Amino acid sequence: MYKTHGVACQIFSQRSAINLSKVVTMDSLSIKQPWSQIGKQAKSVNELGVDSPYLFGFKRETYLYMSAHKHKVHSQLLAIINSKKNDADKALSLMTVYLRIPGLGLAKAGFLCQLTAGLVGCMDTHNIRRYGIDPNTMKLDKTLKSRKGLESNKRKVVKYIDMCHDYGTENMWNSWCSFVATKDKQAKELWQDANHVSEVHYTYLTGE
Repeated sequence: MYKTHGVACQIFSQRSAINLSKVVTMDSLSIKQPWSQIGKQAKSVNELGVDSPYLFGFKRETYLYMSAHKHKVHSQLLAIINSKKNDADKALSLMTVYLRIPGLGLAKAGFLCQLTAGLVGCMDTHNIRRYGIDPNTMKLDKTLKSRKGLESNKRKVVKYIDMCHDYGTENMWNSWCSFVATKDKQAKELWQDANHVSEVHYTYLTGE
């Protein structure tokens, strides 16, 4: 699943700044929303832009930020993945870039790394429960400005990256898709199987 659809999302993300902006929007829309609903929400944003009713609160801020900075963020993405850094350092650099985007915390910045570069992963509410993770370890204080505070946040980011890479980016993708395919009772008639859950990551982006 991941090797087909995850890689397809990465190629799509890297192809252009506009594509990357769509990936960030999908990532943001998925916050506290059923995965089965993200396709119609992404379609609404594609058609209505900032006037989409699904761009509320911080999701609107995310969209506006990417509208203004998509070329810069895309250039940073390409520079990082094409660098000679190892995967851990690439992941830290990417997380640093993505955490500057308003509205994204550790989980969704990690999801964005997974979608754009095949690194890190998304420890969302489902995975926190499944893996028995303390949700307090997932919280960053973005108001911190002191050196000590910034270093504390960086340690949390590094710990998050290490945790996701220990579980395995590919494994996290595949196991999450299998979980959603069986647990999403409201959408059980929508999901054919785990492969279908995986596939829509790409079709939500392309409209195919």
